[in-house]
Amino acid sequence: MSATFSDSPSEPNAPIKPAVTGDTLVAAAPLDFSGSSLFFLENSSASGTNAPIGSPQSAAEAAALSDALCAKISPVSFGDRVFLRPSECDAWRAAVEMVRRYHRLVGRPKRRRFIVCVGPADATASLPPGLEGDDEIVTLRTDDHAAVQAEVDVRTAAILIAPVRTQAGFEVVPGSVLARLRETADEYGLLLGFDETSCGLGRSGMLWAHEWTGVTPDLMVASHSPADAPPLAALVVTQRLARGAFGGSPLVDGAALLAGHALMDALSTPGFQERVQNRSWYLEDQLSALFYRRRAAFMSLSGLGLMQALTLAGDAEPMRAELAEHGLLTRAMGSVLGLFPPLTVEECDIDAAVSCIDMVCAQEER
Repeated sequence: MSATFSDSPSEPNAPIKPAVTGDTLVAAAPLDFSGSSLFFLENSSASGTNAPIGSPQSAAEAAALSDALCAKISPVSFGDRVFLRPSECDAWRAAVEMVRRYHRLVGRPKRRRFIVCVGPADATASLPPGLEGDDEIVTLRTDDHAAVQAEVDVRTAAILIAPVRTQAGFEVVPGSVLARLRETADEYGLLLGFDETSCGLGRSGMLWAHEWTGVTPDLMVASHSPADAPPLAALVVTQRLARGAFGGSPLVDGAALLAGHALMDALSTPGFQERVQNRSWYLEDQLSALFYRRRAAFMSLSGLGLMQALTLAGDAEPMRAELAEHGLLTRAMGSVLGLFPPLTVEECDIDAAVSCIDMVCAQEER
């Protein structure tokens, strides 16, 4: 986990490796650091997967491919069971129904209420997709432990939180906050769920972002949206919670399953995660040098793995749009400019991205 840097005049102005000529970014195609995909398009083919090549031709083949993918995810997660869904929205709906059904089965039918912790800095944060309109799901805009406990009552079924928040800003939730939520869940017989749709599957430098904290949830939702296949979401749960699962599940698109197999095969390849961590450190180093070089443009730098954030004094959208015109795709999150490159990012891609930001900053200083 990287530190948060603040403006300090004593830091050196480290040179930025040039990757621009004049006012043009040297890149054959736009660099996507927006977090829209875990792989660059040329690396996202499922041809390297251990799964059967070609989309399944029958429901039985699709079910077998789905079971095989679940068998790859479960051993590398905290979970005992994995349920695949065709979208993040479907996964969250299934999670809520599973939790409520579990409480009914163990004799606590009144426990249907969910507390979603969105944090104090994310005033515009919304519920996970698929949970809107449910009157028994509420948002809590604070991480204060006393406030969380005060919100818990006899109707509360679970607490949900994202280990890394990326909706209207960027925040790595401290491990101490997650640990206190774990304690509260255990004390009151609740379930704890993590939203890893933005930070899971290797982006943090570990397979799951919560692994950095040592805190284990009861359920987790992760998602994969490749550029060349339909999306895929995974609901990972403990055996205890799986008691609340309904029989059967919707079949996921065959191309999405193949892309999921390719992803898990890549993530389990020896040395792949170490390579991601090395690229994470390189990205952080280059952005640190940029931050101290362009201290007039940025207020702070923070991040975790291949999720880095530069905080501006104002709205980050104008800079995001300017960078996109020069071939670098980033993400504007309020005053935060997010850089979430694919796991297959090369050092030369990072150099080009940082140089593009440096160039835009230099133009604005003129």
